[in-house]
Amino acid sequence: MAKTRRSGDSDERPASPAPPTPPPEEAAVLIPDFDSVFDYIGGFGWYQSILFAATCYLCVLCCCVYFGQLFMTLTPPHWCRAPPELDGLNLTQEELKHLTIPRHPGGKEFLACHRYDVNFTEVLESNTPWPDPSWPLTPCTHGWTYNYSFYYPTITSQLDWVCDEDWRPALAQSLFFVGSMVGTPTLGWAADAWGRLPLIVLTNVLGGVAGVVSAFSNSFAMFAALRFLVGFTFEQMLMIGYMLTQEYVSSEYRTVMANAPVMVFLTGSMCGLPWLAWWLANWSTFALAIHAPQFLTIVFIWALPESARWLLSRGRVDRTVAILKTVARVNRKPLTPAVIQGFKDFGEKQRKASHQKVTVLDLFKTPNLRKRYIVLIIMWCTLFVAYDGHTRNTENIGHNVFVSFTIAGLVELPADFATMLATEWLGRRHTTVGSLVLSGLAGLCIAFIPEDDTVAIMVMAFIGRFLVTMSMDIGHQYPVEVLPTVARGQGIGAMQTVGFLCGFSSPYIAYLSKFGPSVPYVVLGVITVTGGFVCLLLPETLNEKLPDTLEEGELFFANQGLFHNPCGRRNKISAGDAGKGTTAPPSGTKEYSECNVK
Repeated sequence: MAKTRRSGDSDERPASPAPPTPPPEEAAVLIPDFDSVFDYIGGFGWYQSILFAATCYLCVLCCCVYFGQLFMTLTPPHWCRAPPELDGLNLTQEELKHLTIPRHPGGKEFLACHRYDVNFTEVLESNTPWPDPSWPLTPCTHGWTYNYSFYYPTITSQLDWVCDEDWRPALAQSLFFVGSMVGTPTLGWAADAWGRLPLIVLTNVLGGVAGVVSAFSNSFAMFAALRFLVGFTFEQMLMIGYMLTQEYVSSEYRTVMANAPVMVFLTGSMCGLPWLAWWLANWSTFALAIHAPQFLTIVFIWALPESARWLLSRGRVDRTVAILKTVARVNRKPLTPAVIQGFKDFGEKQRKASHQKVTVLDLFKTPNLRKRYIVLIIMWCTLFVAYDGHTRNTENIGHNVFVSFTIAGLVELPADFATMLATEWLGRRHTTVGSLVLSGLAGLCIAFIPEDDTVAIMVMAFIGRFLVTMSMDIGHQYPVEVLPTVARGQGIGAMQTVGFLCGFSSPYIAYLSKFGPSVPYVVLGVITVTGGFVCLLLPETLNEKLPDTLEEGELFFANQGLFHNPCGRRNKISAGDAGKGTTAPPSGTKEYSECNVK
């Protein structure tokens, strides 16, 4: 039965609702340079704290490896062993020493390398007064007696590297620098070819093996060869980790990340190291204690990332983006798809731009990079000779090497803190030049202090040490900020190689103290004053972004004059100026101060 149509009914059915219109796809964020990435992943957060902790541990290892060799080769007070004819006599050690050992002319100190050449049995039987300063002298023919009342057995006393053999400790330490001179460019190239992380682990493990084996040395040849191998790995064991950390933080945190680990952990280790050696009281045990912890860096394989900047320079975009996403997640920075796509687009652009093979020779092909790199080399040579010379000569000032070394370490703590303030207020260049020149002048002043005024000499020496420590702190940071990523590892490696070649002289500069306590400081003073003025040619890198390509390395800082002062004015900066090496202002900021102190 058909249904009747009701009034008002229609033949048309109601229209179906239209499907929802998908939201427009968000455009990828434009990433102009790597430093802009930190706006999205965080310039310093929990992830960078992991790198910070690793750098602190590497600073402890660096201190132990570098300064530890000084306490393995210390020379305890010594004098000629008494002839066998006196062994059966009832004489105390002091009486034997008084009978057989002459004193320095006009002094109270006993000679270390000569004894009287007489028949001591006849002297004692004759009941004549002894000793007689007119007795003939002879070199030590029966070995030496060492005073371990405050010292301990070292390899120097174990193998009798004293008197005519006293050149051996200095040569062994110089061979450490020869090893660094060979290893630094090799490992610097490897850091640019294989990555930062593998080299951090490799250098520490190889250095740890050589250091542990050196604890069992029983000859000069064995000890010197193993010190060469330790030196081969030394500089890069910290420097590559330092580079890795600096490449993961934004510009305003670079000074803190560069200096805080040194200020607290390296300086603290320096103050405690002499007392660890004194407490262990044996050079072999001490060598095991300072080198075995290097093996713990194997954990870094799982705990630390590879350098994202380096991965981009090798065209590994997907790996880079994965690491950046991890950094953002740990730092609790949510990433939108547009930002992730911006990372990928920037990575592809960098991959296409980094197809050429770069070597350290490319740093000499363009005028600005060439000038800066040559000045960096001169700066590093000056710093290395001055700092190492001051450190080694600590043994020759004061009456107790353990106390003197600890005081010198304590001097570095305020120096590290002063560096953090000065580099942010005055900039890198002015701080470097000022600290080097003033350190040199302090050393030259020692030439006018009487030799018997040990307190005044120590005060001026520690002032020089304070200032050269400031220079050394900046010296590690400067090349990281000036050299482009694609050649940073090789460039720093080659620079340090030349520095180690010059550093070969520092043990012998300290050796000059035999001719007077002021002689080493006068030599160091001339070197640091000269090198300080050369550093005026360096660019100012305060709050500047790190260059990644050779082109950026050439163009960055090009508009700076010789007396450019980053704190002397406030500049209005547009985003278009960023390509010239100046960090663009934050969004919504009209003015930006180049002296942005955190």
